[in-house]
Amino acid sequence: MRTDRVQLTELSRLDWNDVDPTARPGFDPAGVAALVRVLPPAADIPPAGSDWRLTSFWFDRMTAALAERLGDWVVGWKYTFVMEEREGHGIVPVWRLNHPPVTTPEETLTRLADAVVAWHHRLVRIASDHDGPGVPPGWRTIRAPGPVRFYAGFDSPHLPYPGQLSWPDVDQTGRDFDPASVAAVVADLVGAAELPDREADWRLRDLWLETVTAGLIERYGLWVVGWSWSVGEGDLDGGPVGSWCCFAHSVGTPETTATAIAAALVEWHDWLVDVAERFSRFLPMPVGDLEAWERAVAHLVTAVGDRTRYESGWYGCCLTVLGWFLEAAGIDRVRHQELLDHAVGGRFESWTEPPRDVVEAVAVQVARGVVGA
Repeated sequence: MRTDRVQLTELSRLDWNDVDPTARPGFDPAGVAALVRVLPPAADIPPAGSDWRLTSFWFDRMTAALAERLGDWVVGWKYTFVMEEREGHGIVPVWRLNHPPVTTPEETLTRLADAVVAWHHRLVRIASDHDGPGVPPGWRTIRAPGPVRFYAGFDSPHLPYPGQLSWPDVDQTGRDFDPASVAAVVADLVGAAELPDREADWRLRDLWLETVTAGLIERYGLWVVGWSWSVGEGDLDGGPVGSWCCFAHSVGTPETTATAIAAALVEWHDWLVDVAERFSRFLPMPVGDLEAWERAVAHLVTAVGDRTRYESGWYGCCLTVLGWFLEAAGIDRVRHQELLDHAVGGRFESWTEPPRDVVEAVAVQVARGVVGA
């Protein structure tokens, strides 16, 4: 059995026949505590304080092992639900994923067993409130079609998205960066962390990529987070990097993977150098010069579009570069979103090069917003 991926039946796909406790008269809640301790994944409990992706994946492995022994109904142990008022829907059931904390192995396994038993008892209560055949009213209520929500419950990423960085974060002017050093640095980082299989669980792949990126940040600075901002639909959508696509398509052997990452980092660096050079063609901007702003914005939109090939999500990179230019020109960052949202306003689309008149209209709107015309 592979330990780098897991398949679970989603709770949202189960109906009452799948979870009805009367269909499993042999289930003994008192035996769950002993059962969880003999399941194979119980020997692999992550240490306390481990990254959430490791603990989440481990809980899924345990759930899959429990489902194999007890049935798919058990997948509901990790969810809680409440009835909440939702605008436009009234009072609806809201389900949330809640993994217990991982501390000592003994405490963690006890919490898991207790949660499984609690889920069983909840289903027993639902069943006991209904004497006749068919689906109990309680189950129909909490699983009402339509507005039921299943919340993933995942933590926020530890590293920023490239579009969240400021221009000072990424401006390569005056930085001490030697492209010749990258290959060796990346090779060391790739060699230090076991490379997951291409088909491994996404959490393992995501954590590996983040570990490598964190090592690059430590060596070169925060600006490197954009090395995987690939053209089109990749790990990060709609970026300027062509040397990397995504884990599934760009990972091979440790050696070829290191080569691809090194090429992507150098490419990202060179793009930032190119962006700075383009900024220098227009900065400093003459005060109140509407036409100068129009030319600059139109030029940058076209440059980003050409680099991203107008692929999926290219406009995200475009808005990022325009925001950097506003910042480099001294426009307060608190104004950026309003200026750009008002100017772009959904005019750019994935896989579509905008007509010249649309680019010019966006440039005019940004210019007018900046100079107050």
